[in-house]
Order: sequence, then structure tokens, then C-alpha cells
Amino acid sequence: MTKNINNKYRETKSFSSKVKKLFISTVHHKYFNYVRDIIILAIVLIGVMAWQSKDMLSVDGNTIVKQRNLVTLDGKVSPLLSDTKPNLIYFFAPWCTICDFSIDNLSYLNSEKVNVVVVALDYKSIEEVSEFVQKNSVSAPIFLGDESMKEEFLIRGYPSYYMLNENNEVVSRSYGYSTAVGLKLREMFGS
Repeated sequence: MTKNINNKYRETKSFSSKVKKLFISTVHHKYFNYVRDIIILAIVLIGVMAWQSKDMLSVDGNTIVKQRNLVTLDGKVSPLLSDTKPNLIYFFAPWCTICDFSIDNLSYLNSEKVNVVVVALDYKSIEEVSEFVQKNSVSAPIFLGDESMKEEFLIRGYPSYYMLNENNEVVSRSYGYSTAVGLKLREMFGS
């Protein structure tokens, strides 16, 4: 009788350890699948971003943006770029829905580390730009660009971003929505 109880205990213990191993392997397999899926999604997103920005200005270190004066939304003429720190140039159109979602992310950048430049393009009127700026509570200076600037920067869609180093060399480019985290990474690493 004691033998039967011991055998049943061993069988139960053996069965529970098998279930435990199966559960652990299933959980590990599940997390492996999550990690694999995240990696695949990241690769796809990087591929899409690379394809979207392929026709933008080159980031090979040979493209230098020249300083220029532009008219701001409040009618003043000001230099576009800072001479003392990196610049992030954000091109938008007031009718752009993605711009509505992304422009607020610019506020997460540290203005002591990077000069944020916001340039309006493809607008019908200054009032249209002003309404967009007010609706989105944009605090960065707004410059009014034109068709020649759009062509010079090879802007094909909105929003478009260029990160310039202290020498005004294009070090990074992006097209479409950019998260606050993505912008902070550009600020930290200059790319």
C-alpha cells in the first residue's frame, strides 16, 4: 500500500513537472514570438522610412545648407539657422493632417541643444498658416517658405525634417510622422 502511494506521488510529481516544463516552454516561446514580431516590424518600418526619404537631400556630409534670411509669420526678416548649435528644420503644410499630429512633438526638444526651425510651405494664405500655428500652439518661430525653397530642399511630402550639425551639414532626414522619442534621439545623437 505504501508502495502504491509512493508511486502515485511520483507519477503526480512527474506529471506536474511535465506540465510546468510545458508551461515554461510555452511562455518562453510566446515571448520569443513577441520579440521576433517586434524585430520584423522594426525592419519593415526602417525600410519604409528609408524608401520615403530616398529622394531627399543627401546625408553623406557633402550637403551644406546655406544661411539665409526669411520672413517670419509675424512679418520680420530673420536668419533661418543658428550659427552656434545644430538645427532641426521642420517643413509643414497647414492642410497636412499628419503635421497636425506631429508638430507638437517638436516641443520635446531642448532648445538649448538644438535650434528648431519651422517652415510653412504650400499654403494659400498667411491666415491659413496663422490658424494652423494657433490651433497647434506652436512656440517655435514660423518661417514662410516658397516654391524655390521647396525645390531646393527636395520636399515631396509633409512633414519633412532635416537635422543639420553645427556646420549646417545635413546629417539626418525624415519624411512623415516622427515621434517625440524619435526627435529626442536625433537631438541626442545628431542624426
